Amino acid sequence: MEKATLKVKHRDQLKKNKVKVLRQQGLVPAIIYGGESNTNNINVFVHHVDFDKSLRTEFGKNTVLKLEFELDGKATHENVVTYDVQRDVITKEITHIDFFRVAKGKKIHVNVPLKFEGVAPGSKRGGVLVKKIDSVVVSAEPDQLPPYITIDLSTLEIHDFITVGTLDQSKYDILTHEETSIVRVAAPRLLVEEEEEAVAAEGEEGEEGEEGEESSEGSSDAKAEGGDDASQGDADKAEGKSADAG
Repeated sequence: MEKATLKVKHRDQLKKNKVKVLRQQGLVPAIIYGGESNTNNINVFVHHVDFDKSLRTEFGKNTVLKLEFELDGKATHENVVTYDVQRDVITKEITHIDFFRVAKGKKIHVNVPLKFEGVAPGSKRGGVLVKKIDSVVVSAEPDQLPPYITIDLSTLEIHDFITVGTLDQSKYDILTHEETSIVRVAAPRLLVEEEEEAVAAEGEEGEEGEEGEESSEGSSDAKAEGGDDASQGDADKAEGKSADAG
């Protein structure tokens, strides 16, 4: 992993009026924390321009920074990653930075962006590519952190999808739930409507068929009953003629 060097100023002993002056000079307050339980937090100032430049690597916010400063009159340094950046709601200027200590052999948890590559065949056939998330939480040692995770779209047909559980985790652990959907190719609305109409039509045909069978059975019963009545009438007439003859 790339490492950038950034010079910062220790600020524990600075008075409030001095802090205000440093802010006007483009220096942003920051804190360094994490690591072993007995490690103290360190407050520093970092110039916002230098900070922005240090993150201009493919790792972005996950770039390991070597912060150099003087502490108690001695030169020292801390290896960190940027944990959080607070900005002014209106001006968007950086107001505070949280740095998290990193050490070789110690895993850290960071958000790693997803990089989508290729064209889904399903989208060429009218499907709609739906991206559900753009990053995952990764646990790894600093030198094993990837700058991004590639998502290959070239095999996705309509109704296909990719979940977190299908990603390679041979060099790091992904903490995002394995069933989380990353991307899918949804059927176009027109196709969905046509399928729904076809299902509805099949249902109507089935109902009509059942009604036809019922009507047919009713007609047969009526005819049968009519036939029985006619036969009974003929029998009555025959008995009447026999009585007259007697």
